Amino acid sequence: MKKFDFNINGDDYQVHIKSIEGDIAEIEVNGTPYSVKVKQEMKTSKTPILVRKEGQSKSADKRIIENLSPVSSSSKPSAKAIKSPLPGSIIKVLVAEGDSFKSGDVLLVMESMKMENNILAERNGTIVKVCAPAGSAVLQDADLFLVQ
Repeated sequence: MKKFDFNINGDDYQVHIKSIEGDIAEIEVNGTPYSVKVKQEMKTSKTPILVRKEGQSKSADKRIIENLSPVSSSSKPSAKAIKSPLPGSIIKVLVAEGDSFKSGDVLLVMESMKMENNILAERNGTIVKVCAPAGSAVLQDADLFLVQ
């Protein structure tokens, strides 16, 4: 917290004040820790102390666990979405419905923050639906394509 150098009766002391709570100060003098009582009236801080309430209820925890549990293969959707990594405008769509693609292929080009960005395929697949045609504006996490 604070460091002071004292000279008392010709002897030098290095005092580190670690913390002060109420009228008890935790200090270190030349490397030796001490707990001392402060007799001088302490000024109170005008900054309030933040007290956090207890977190979510148990029922919310159960809902989270249910949402994180694996989905059975029968209830999984057959098509997955490729989502927009950032907001922007679609300049060119380089694939059409029914086209197959490989991992690393450029699927579309979008403009965002005055820069052209290539959207690449992360895995092999087939385009089921083009959700964002050329000229459309998309938000972050908007569906660009549905793929299998």
